[in-house]
Amino acid sequence: MYRSKTWSFNVADILRSMSDAIVTIDAEERITSMNAAAEALTGLPEAEALGKRCGEVIRNDVWSTRSPLKDVLERGETVVHFNVALENRAGTRIPVSICASLLKNEAGEMIGVILSIRDIRPVLGLLDALHRSEEEIARQEGRLRTLQRRERLGEMIGRSAKMQEVFNLIQVVAKSDVTVLIQGESGTGKALLASTIHGLSHRKEGPFITVSCATLPESLLESELFGHVKGAFTGAIKDKLGRFELADKGTIFLDEVGEMSPPIQVKLLRVLQERQFERVGGSRTLSVDVRVIAATNRDLAKAVQEGRFREDLFYRLYVVPIVVPPLRERKEDIPLLINHILKKLAAKMQRGALRVLPETMEFLMQYDWPGNVRELENALEFALVRVAGDAIPPHSLPSWIRKGRESGDDLGKPLAKIVEEREREEIIKKFAECQGRVGDVANALGVGRTTLWRKMRQYRIARD
Repeated sequence: MYRSKTWSFNVADILRSMSDAIVTIDAEERITSMNAAAEALTGLPEAEALGKRCGEVIRNDVWSTRSPLKDVLERGETVVHFNVALENRAGTRIPVSICASLLKNEAGEMIGVILSIRDIRPVLGLLDALHRSEEEIARQEGRLRTLQRRERLGEMIGRSAKMQEVFNLIQVVAKSDVTVLIQGESGTGKALLASTIHGLSHRKEGPFITVSCATLPESLLESELFGHVKGAFTGAIKDKLGRFELADKGTIFLDEVGEMSPPIQVKLLRVLQERQFERVGGSRTLSVDVRVIAATNRDLAKAVQEGRFREDLFYRLYVVPIVVPPLRERKEDIPLLINHILKKLAAKMQRGALRVLPETMEFLMQYDWPGNVRELENALEFALVRVAGDAIPPHSLPSWIRKGRESGDDLGKPLAKIVEEREREEIIKKFAECQGRVGDVANALGVGRTTLWRKMRQYRIARD
């Protein structure tokens, strides 16, 4: 085999240029060479390290009593890996991985050991980052599980699966300034949802300004939104700030935005795009830092198709849509809502603790609530006006709520169907009362867990 001095020279060059620290030692464990990476790692130049015992340069706690290199030399091991904390000249402890291999001459005789030393701080840093990520994921999952069991977020109440989805969305969008479009029937609590988003956002110390777009005529709405200057129209006796200016550094809530006229829609589109506008009758362009939340009980997509709502404005508003479910689709929340409403009414009327009788709860659970939570509040307040005690009996409820049961609307239905409906309502009610604890619900109903699970599957009752 061809060998030359050029080959030896190239090997030395290669060792000097390697990113890993390379140290060679003789049979007496004295250093015979070091590359540049080893000099940087130990803090010692090669000239100063030559001839010193390896333990004096590669200092660590493990080698303080007996160097494992002696085992390599005595046993003739070819490769040994071990991890230690190397202490450099400055006293800094550096975690390293060392690979020790036998060093032989051309005749195959053992003349020492070659050490390849790698700084493993980047690897440990990556592992630590991964570990922290896993911990953060675990914390997030824990928070999610807590959120899934939550019955309240801000002033919003609900334990049902649909309301938990709404709660999740609220917490996500509250962290940013993204535009939100809240959709839902009248009385579902769209304004409450908007204020909850604001209260959880970084703008919570700023103003929360509400504009009812459905109650103001076009001429007044434009002035309310953008303000006006003195003399802009008859009655404008002084400059007036608009709601967008008042909401600067905060949030503006445009309730029933679908009722805006086309000219106002054009001006709103510019504000959403540029956060700039002019007051009515003014020429100076004003800029605002405001988050926009809009709400509607109309089908805006259909309004766009019919030409009643601008398509470009629709997509500016429809960044993150949140749909508030009607009360008839989350009846398991009714007992929670009732307790919450009764506490507010007790404080308002300066009365003691209030409650509904079990038979009253049956009427409230059966009714479909076309007016949603607002109608429920009105019905309870109506009932409390008619009773002096702390319990609400069925006869104190509005007649239209009692009408279904009292008019015998079950006549004509098969008996089995009536039983199933009542059974399903009772299970939902007990889940609400027992806060979703299956064992407590089964005990309250006087059935076993297996029977309860079967009934839940039969009636498609989700366990939230």
